[in-house]
Amino acid sequence: MKLLTFLLIILLCFSSCSSKTGKQEIGGVEYSFTPVDSSENFLIETNTFSGVVFSEHESPNQDVFTFSMLLRPKEQDKVIPFTPSLEDVVMAERILKRCAEVDEIGADSLAIGEVNDLSTYRRQYFGGINEKGQKLIWINCFSKESGFDHSDWKTEIIQVMDGGKDFFNVVTNISTEECYRFFRNSIGG
Repeated sequence: MKLLTFLLIILLCFSSCSSKTGKQEIGGVEYSFTPVDSSENFLIETNTFSGVVFSEHESPNQDVFTFSMLLRPKEQDKVIPFTPSLEDVVMAERILKRCAEVDEIGADSLAIGEVNDLSTYRRQYFGGINEKGQKLIWINCFSKESGFDHSDWKTEIIQVMDGGKDFFNVVTNISTEECYRFFRNSIGG
């Protein structure tokens, strides 16, 4: 009886611990997601990209919502943080890919230019909801081949001075399916 109770407890612990890790197929693509140790963030990986979704409860080393990065130019909305779901990230990635293919960022008409193949970049996703109730996701991208050591990329926002085409970010509005505020860290490199 004690052995049975012990085995049930172990099984319960194992199933509850692994319930946050999983795989899901969306549109024929398999996504795996894993919690990031000692945080509420989670890592998403596919054959084409990997990125970390930052929880609305986590505190990166800077508050991305005070940068006005999630707002259209001249927009004064207040942005409330939210934790993007896997479906939100998939939609944001579709928007990013479309914008990269047409080489401009939405109504801002800023050229993406010399950004490498999107599959060569890791991503960080930060979610916000504007006053119109629209879901916005700020995608911070940095090259896997940049040569910079980013061992804390799963828990801290990555920022560099300069960096050229190896570092860029953009906002996707998944409610309107637009992207805007493309920003490359500099024109160098």
